[in-house]
Amino acid sequence: MDKKTQELADQFSNLTIKRQMKILALKSANSRLYFREIMQEFEKTLLTAILEKNGYNVCRVSSVVKLHRNTIKKKLQKLNIKEKRKKIEKTQETKRK
Repeated sequence: MDKKTQELADQFSNLTIKRQMKILALKSANSRLYFREIMQEFEKTLLTAILEKNGYNVCRVSSVVKLHRNTIKKKLQKLNIKEKRKKIEKTQETKRK
């Protein structure tokens, strides 16, 4: 990343979430994407970040976002987000045997 891009990224990260969202919303409004696509991409990005932060533990994520774990599971399927933790656990189990 060049210096100018890094400076812009730093400035953006120093803004409040509300201000960041407003910037992204205005940019999205000028794009050719449909509302549903924009919301789906945002939800996927946010949910993936929360999953990563919580070690892909759906119960923990459910507690953080205040949604039932089954709702989280449905969203993962709908947004085509893979549960990496299960893959890691299965790999470890295979190595143990």
